[in-house]
Amino acid sequence: MLIGLYGGTFDPVHCGHVHAAESVRKFLGLDTVRLVLNAQPVHKSSGCTMTTHRWSMLEAACANNPGLVADDVEVRRGGRSYTADTLSMLRSEFPHSVLCWIVGEDSFATLTSWHRWEKVLEDCNLVVIPRPGQDVRFSAEITALCHKHENAVFDVTRNGQIMRINLPMREVSSTEIRQRIAIGRDITELVDSDVERYIHRNQLYKGDNSSREKYI
Repeated sequence: MLIGLYGGTFDPVHCGHVHAAESVRKFLGLDTVRLVLNAQPVHKSSGCTMTTHRWSMLEAACANNPGLVADDVEVRRGGRSYTADTLSMLRSEFPHSVLCWIVGEDSFATLTSWHRWEKVLEDCNLVVIPRPGQDVRFSAEITALCHKHENAVFDVTRNGQIMRINLPMREVSSTEIRQRIAIGRDITELVDSDVERYIHRNQLYKGDNSSREKYI
């Protein structure tokens, strides 16, 4: 079984996330893509909307897209959300599957700073997708990794590959959505309809911090 994994804070999950996951799934012929909710993201010190809200929105978005599955592995584990640890858990849950971690070029460019980053390539393939509107430059170390591990043709039988896929991505950001809501602008075209209803019903992103979790 070929499983895609797409991690994020999803604060909120939006059509750009869904489009990216579905595009990679179809392009590589993956059986499914699991959207992995970051419980306590390492790169965010200011906090996110409460996990319960972000999880409910992610479930709603995935329910309307049969090829996608919401995954709470990091919530269940607790603590900081390190990719290497998440992959170790998922390898145990899906021992006979090939895992493909979907990552934006900007994050991939920082791979060698990730916690136990060498273990990441042992446990999965890295599928690198473009970030609309960003010109990402790779360091010499990342370029060397690409020369060593990059494949032009996806080998569905093994891990350790880097696949850079130049698919068109939708230029949407969670920050933009939160800003729109804060000033009363429409977000209908940017999120799933069930996600939009959930946001309005729970008064999320209205400017107060009552629904935010702080990370230290």
